[in-house]
Amino acid sequence: MTEQTNYIALLRRELQEYRNSLVLAPLAVAATFILLLLASVLLTNQITIVGSSMVEILENSSSSHGVNITISLDEDQSAPIQIVQNENETTDAGSQEWNFGRDWTFNPPAREENPLDDLGSSKPVNTVLNGLHWFFLLIMLTTSINYLLGTLYNDRRDGSILFWKSMPVAEKQELVSKLLTVCVLVPAIYLLASMATQLCSVLLAMLAVWRMDMNPAELVLANLDLPSLLGAQLGGMVIWILWTLPLYTWLLLCSAAARRSPLLLALAIPLALVVMEQLFFGSDYLSSAIGAHIPQRSSTGADSMGFYFQPPDWRTLDYPAMLGGLLVALGFSWAAARLRKYRLEI
Repeated sequence: MTEQTNYIALLRRELQEYRNSLVLAPLAVAATFILLLLASVLLTNQITIVGSSMVEILENSSSSHGVNITISLDEDQSAPIQIVQNENETTDAGSQEWNFGRDWTFNPPAREENPLDDLGSSKPVNTVLNGLHWFFLLIMLTTSINYLLGTLYNDRRDGSILFWKSMPVAEKQELVSKLLTVCVLVPAIYLLASMATQLCSVLLAMLAVWRMDMNPAELVLANLDLPSLLGAQLGGMVIWILWTLPLYTWLLLCSAAARRSPLLLALAIPLALVVMEQLFFGSDYLSSAIGAHIPQRSSTGADSMGFYFQPPDWRTLDYPAMLGGLLVALGFSWAAARLRKYRLEI
């Protein structure tokens, strides 16, 4: 068997052995979302208030003007409330004297956009679709961690490692195949499932708008920025893989080293090192380095990793930290291969 044939066989083995979590789980989530969306479209006539509210949000989401609110009181009639769009500059409500008579009029200031928040520049449909994509990312992260913690540990626990030792496969090839699975195959599967769900969501949203006798192109497609959406999700996935590689290889090392609980080992050692650093040196460099390689979403979006509303800015990435993380991942991989070779049983 050639080396390429070995890798293909090993990758097929990983997908077959962990088919439920790596393949069927994203497909099941995608199918569930699509069925729920289809049911909501079929029930649009019964929930028109929800549909109308959604349309109003899409129509008014780009507006940054304030409003004029007038409340008129009448003892004999109900109290009407008028809300009028304010196209002109509004005055400061705090600088005006309140007249507690029959008519109250006040002008809340227009909402200011935060230039540091990339959510403010996202179109409404992009925001919804990115949120849907994030749900798939969270499931992918959970299944990837579970896979890495159990893949080498379970082979030693059930004794199947002895079978693989009899095969013409090197420990390095086994480790590389598992990293390829979690860094290439799993992201590709979850990304395809996410994009298929997003495509169906857009089509069903257009169908729902059309059933309400409105123009789908104006309400749905006009609020969708496809290049920005693809840039955020594809670029975010690339950054996800590069930055989480140290985390993934550490979990793989713990799976190869643990005698009882790989999860306990993976958490205990970093926690002990962080506590010792703070006690003896009063610094938090290690905790910051560890946190930088865990997928997260910051409040401003500038320090996010993997979760984006806008395409990531490749010029602002910390490439030295990324390179350092890749070197650490290489060391973890080497240690895991050595343990795989000599630690056969639990």
